[in-house]
Amino acid sequence: MSHTIFQFTNTFSLFAWLLLLILPNWKYTFKILASGWVVLLALLYTFLLSRGLGDFSLESFGSIESIRALFQDDAALTAGWIHYLAFDMLVGCLIVHQSKKQGIPRWLYSICLPFTFMFGPVGFLMYKLLSLKYKGGVI
Repeated sequence: MSHTIFQFTNTFSLFAWLLLLILPNWKYTFKILASGWVVLLALLYTFLLSRGLGDFSLESFGSIESIRALFQDDAALTAGWIHYLAFDMLVGCLIVHQSKKQGIPRWLYSICLPFTFMFGPVGFLMYKLLSLKYKGGVI
């Protein structure tokens, strides 16, 4: 089941990012992404976590070896990947929303989106540096 969930979330995340990149001004884009897609990812994440919380403890995050052990299970690995997909999408939505408010041209903030999709914090950093030129870079 983890494999199917992984394939589904990967495929539809690509479509979600294309929607954000191509139709950022469509009135349904943010509803579909933030209230639809990210909520679905959160539900899938919760479902996968609920299947594997038996071995969870705070010490599980105490060392790189412990974290590596957490992700030996396909359900946990898929949940971790969904965690990235959900938060990167939220950051992408934030970049578009804030860029519009700051008057950043679409072509400029659109450069940040593929980096946010593929390398999360790098895309966010690019946006923060870009936003410094527009209204003080306040988020």
